Amino acid sequence: MRDAPLSILAFFAHPDDEIGIGSTLSYYTGAGVLANLICASRGEAATIFCEDCATRENLAEVRTRELACSCRHLGIAELRWLDWPDGGIKDLPRRRAIAQVVTIIRHMRPDIILTHPADGGYPHPDHLAVWEIARAAFDAAGDPGHFPEAGEPWAPARLFTRAIPKSMFDAAPAFAAYRVQLNGSQLPFYATPDEAIDVTMQVACCVEKRQAAWECHRSQHNPEGAFSRMPDDVRQAYWENEHFVLAAARVPLPPGERHDLLAGLDAPPSEQAPSVRAGPIPDDAHEQAPRGDQAGPPGLRDAAMPAAEGESDPNLTAELRANLAVRRAYLEIIQEYERLSHETHFTSFLAPLADREREIIYLVARALRRAGGGPGEVAADPRVLLQARACSSLYARSQFLLVSAQHAVARYQELAGQAADPDRRAVWEEVLPMVRERLAAVRDFAQGV
Repeated sequence: MRDAPLSILAFFAHPDDEIGIGSTLSYYTGAGVLANLICASRGEAATIFCEDCATRENLAEVRTRELACSCRHLGIAELRWLDWPDGGIKDLPRRRAIAQVVTIIRHMRPDIILTHPADGGYPHPDHLAVWEIARAAFDAAGDPGHFPEAGEPWAPARLFTRAIPKSMFDAAPAFAAYRVQLNGSQLPFYATPDEAIDVTMQVACCVEKRQAAWECHRSQHNPEGAFSRMPDDVRQAYWENEHFVLAAARVPLPPGERHDLLAGLDAPPSEQAPSVRAGPIPDDAHEQAPRGDQAGPPGLRDAAMPAAEGESDPNLTAELRANLAVRRAYLEIIQEYERLSHETHFTSFLAPLADREREIIYLVARALRRAGGGPGEVAADPRVLLQARACSSLYARSQFLLVSAQHAVARYQELAGQAADPDRRAVWEEVLPMVRERLAAVRDFAQGV
């Protein structure tokens, strides 16, 4: 049994690089997977494509806000800035850079890492350097012989790079001919042969959130950009199908798996395979690895949900979908209350409540996935959102949370009691203790309001 959720760590050079895998990130966060993001630079050297949203002097600040906005739409749990120089990542002392990323990996303990391809996608020096650092850190994080001061070793299962398939270049010749202007150079995009792509995420359900995230990056909206050169249908297909190459793996993809980056990772990577000892790390005699925080982020328990593979139970699937919609609404409202509230004791109460809600979502989404459903397609229940947003006072909001928690306990008890099949009953019994804990916490808080 895991002591943490399935977890993704995306690592990119600049604000807006995450958009290239935005639908995938949104899909997984919607399914209860924990996703975090490392952004290497603040993007302060970028071209500004707006007259009123940024200046050269405040561009770093503007792009910081833009990426924070994007992360909210994509469901990113934590954003880490490395504050490396935009355009100068290749010149950093390499050992120190790798050590910084190793420290974060050991702290966040991701199952998979997503990053730039070895060719950068296009040969931006920052993209190329981030790939090299990510590749070295993937190996070193799991090796106790490297950076012992950076925390307990953690060996991620897989390292994926994003890719654009050759067939998309063939369907959009103007895109293939486009060149990125950078410091007097003209940089081409690189295609990946279709047969070299390992996973295609079919994420049409999440394009709307991807596009909402892109809207946050207003300073980078180039009306003559590369993707404006694609025919509408090709661009839509690009948004709906995000492609990845498996660059390194301690845990291989299951045979025949082509559509799930996390397939087969029901146990922690460190229990599935021994740590692979990394090769030599570039050494700078005067550099020391930073000390890492060994405490991981708030985790979700990976319950042993019964698999429903090969079976068809429309009633169970429908109930799981409805339940997941409600749980996502509760999480959205808890986060909204936290942003809007000025009462410190309320916001302090809401943060762990949100963690508990993510835990419940993870279990329900996992049960739905095993029952043959697609959790990424389930949106927050609008009726719950409407009811919750009508509550404007602290008392009203605490009462809404209390009543919803009471209802959840009663509903899970009812579902568990009605389930004649032990496997179906186990689905609800796994979640019931968590909603009871949630109720107890909310009741204690509400009594003091």
